[in-house]
Amino acid sequence: MNVKRPARQRLLAAGAVLALAVSTAACSSSGGKKESPAATGVLTVSTGSTGNFVENFNPFSPNCLQATHGMIYEPLFLFNAVKTGDVQPWLGKSYAWSDEGKTLTIKIRTDATWNDGKPFTNKDVAFTFELMKKKDFDSYALPLSSVSAEGSDTVVLKFSQSAYTKEYFMLGKADMLPEHVWSAIPDAQKKTVLNKNPVGTGAWKVKQVAGMSMDLTARSDYYFKGLPKIKTLRYLSFSGNNGANAATTSGKIDWAGGFIPDIEKNYLAKNAKFDLVNIPLAVTFFVPNTRSGPTADVNVRKAISAALDRDFMSKTVYNGQAGPTNPMALLTPNYEAVLDPTLKDTAFETGQDKVDSYLKAAGYTKGSGGTYAKDGKKLSITLETVAGWTDYISIAQMAKQQLARVGIDLDVRAEAYAQWAANQSAGKFQMLLSNYGYTPVPYAYYDQLLDSRIGPKDGQNSTIGNYGGYSNPEVDAALDAIATTPDLEKQKPHFYTIQQAFVKDMPLIPLFNAQNEAEFNGNNITGYPTEKNPYAGSAIWLAPDSGWVAARIEPVADNKK
Repeated sequence: MNVKRPARQRLLAAGAVLALAVSTAACSSSGGKKESPAATGVLTVSTGSTGNFVENFNPFSPNCLQATHGMIYEPLFLFNAVKTGDVQPWLGKSYAWSDEGKTLTIKIRTDATWNDGKPFTNKDVAFTFELMKKKDFDSYALPLSSVSAEGSDTVVLKFSQSAYTKEYFMLGKADMLPEHVWSAIPDAQKKTVLNKNPVGTGAWKVKQVAGMSMDLTARSDYYFKGLPKIKTLRYLSFSGNNGANAATTSGKIDWAGGFIPDIEKNYLAKNAKFDLVNIPLAVTFFVPNTRSGPTADVNVRKAISAALDRDFMSKTVYNGQAGPTNPMALLTPNYEAVLDPTLKDTAFETGQDKVDSYLKAAGYTKGSGGTYAKDGKKLSITLETVAGWTDYISIAQMAKQQLARVGIDLDVRAEAYAQWAANQSAGKFQMLLSNYGYTPVPYAYYDQLLDSRIGPKDGQNSTIGNYGGYSNPEVDAALDAIATTPDLEKQKPHFYTIQQAFVKDMPLIPLFNAQNEAEFNGNNITGYPTEKNPYAGSAIWLAPDSGWVAARIEPVADNKK
């Protein structure tokens, strides 16, 4: 299958006024406002190899279940992850910037209810943003100075500085919370409570969580009329990729997002109605700890990079479908509008000579056995990945062999997802294997990678990004400067500064574009996003797009039961 990339899109003008009618919210496979028959059937989805489900629906927790975001809790708008500039009303109706980006006025819908029957109001929205003013809950480093609920459908946010480019985080990522529930929970417990019976505005309610299965049941009073179209959303988990893939390729899964080796032969060829949607939206990285340990030295990071054969990894693990990236980690063609023209031909440095020069600069010497050491201690780096993620384990093992050839020891540790995620959010690792992106705007992409104000530090976890703890005042200032204007031409020099810093410092080590395979069983379901109709991100784990999609998928005509 020759997978095509989406057409190049324009950068979202961050300060543009959005005035959208609620009736347009259900575009592209949404069913509009027309009534549809009662929800029927079961939509079975695979979360991959995540082990036993733990009843954790706390939206502040890095270990909350995938259904938390999008299916149960919802944002104000859908910022389509695969189509830059496509913004759809969700709990919000419209928004407008004023005062040079220091005031944001939001209009919300007034017909939504929480799943306990209480109305969703602008006071809930104000409560959610008031909570974000507190240091422990300001995950997106918002310069919020005041929040006010006005009338019955308006919320006004004021900022101490221009905040145009925080738009996506505030409006498209932040989950709205019910004041009547969360105000009763002390702040000290808000991040730790499991929230087993979540009260959200989403299309689904929790029915049961048991072992490696979880059922959500459709709300009959959801505010998008005629949605959701399927009665039961069933999540299945597996102990590893092999089990998940076996269930998917045998037709037992309707919507999956796992890596299937040689997918054309092992999935698509098995059934004419099996479908694959594969739109690259992220970059796969080695994520080094830039605050402590050997990878805190930029020379060590660059030596690791120079030792890697990225093309061999991609072709061996992904049959070449994971396309090449660049030393700026800039997703192209998605973000090509902000590419620094002086860096467009920049390539990764490779080879033993480069490795030797960088490690010499870091103070290491090569011993008689060919391994580098300093102060009598060999250069050894621990790389953490998730047990059961077979593609990542293969990548890690290849890297181990490649680094060994140049004198660097790589200790690969495959661990339970919960442990891996906890180490990531706490910044307690030497190096991780992960991928980041999945945002329709380049500012948000670089912000989650590099903003020093959102990374884990001083005992505070992060669920947002910059897990390696990179800190560069020039990059922070460039991010802030981009936020002061919606004018792309004025933003470009600051994007160039960020890209130049990325090449100089290599805060993360880019490998290749991340696979974004989403498998759909067309024998059972229809109405999912496709490359021709990318009305939202297609991945089951990509929140909040997954919540938008789940409500709009429907059973095929002869499979409604």
